[in-house]
Amino acid sequence: MKNVFTSGRLFIPFLALSDLVTLLYNGSVEFSTELQPFWATTDYETVCKVNMFIGLVLVVISGCLYFAIAVHRYVLICKPLHGSPSRRVRVIILIVIGLFVLGTSVPKYIFSGLTKVVIKSERISNITTVAYLCGTAESFENTLSTNVYNYILTVNSFIWNFSLAIMYIFVAKRIHQRSKESSTLKANTKEDESVSMSSDSVRSNPGINAKPRPKLVKQITARSITTFITNNRLSWMFILMTILNAVCFTPKLVLDILYSMDRYFFLNKDKLLYSVLHFFDNIFILNNVINPFIYGFFDRDFRNRFKKRFCLCLK
Repeated sequence: MKNVFTSGRLFIPFLALSDLVTLLYNGSVEFSTELQPFWATTDYETVCKVNMFIGLVLVVISGCLYFAIAVHRYVLICKPLHGSPSRRVRVIILIVIGLFVLGTSVPKYIFSGLTKVVIKSERISNITTVAYLCGTAESFENTLSTNVYNYILTVNSFIWNFSLAIMYIFVAKRIHQRSKESSTLKANTKEDESVSMSSDSVRSNPGINAKPRPKLVKQITARSITTFITNNRLSWMFILMTILNAVCFTPKLVLDILYSMDRYFFLNKDKLLYSVLHFFDNIFILNNVINPFIYGFFDRDFRNRFKKRFCLCLK
């Protein structure tokens, strides 16, 4: 268990579970919305509120998990001698995360609801139909409270992305530094071998023309290099997943803000632009689809275990 935690693989099952639940729930909600975007009555307003609330809860939990991974990567790579937090600190962190998730998601439940729209008939001119869309409730549409809430979500998202970028910049810098140190160690090892195979006079005076090794290089062992290479692969994997997460969720966040301010934001667009906007509105699901392939590509242990479990299920 210690090796699993120190290597960072402990987060992969939780992240995979988060991707699976988010994909199944949000994917099914978005798919059903595409099949039936309008409602004839307001009887399903509670369903709309619950879907919006749970969808945001899953997204926020996923974001917190990405942040925890970034902090763990930073401590593991940049502060390897830093002790693990105590049990009390871990409980406090979990409580703070839970309060943050609820504080971020509960207003979504309050502000969400079915809003009435008037749709023009495409077949018969001068004929309109009244329907209801799941979005921001009419009583909260373009109000100060809703706008402040959406702006807070946007600011939190940018702060989250900026914090992750800063931590991963330090991680990448440290990885580059350690890679140079390991290269220097290999070069010094080859040089020592060549010196040992030289003439007796050179062997009798090993201090001649010998280059002093850097102090940090002396502390590197073959086992630490192997562990560091494994950690590097996981670090690059998490960096790639974080970038993909930010790219996929940013359009969704922007479009949600625009839609909360104008219920006709999507309806007033022509078919081509409507399709493009809906594509970017649902592109966040792509993040949960691609992540398992990233696990399998970067983490050989995850790939082998998945093959083993999958083959057993097929038997």
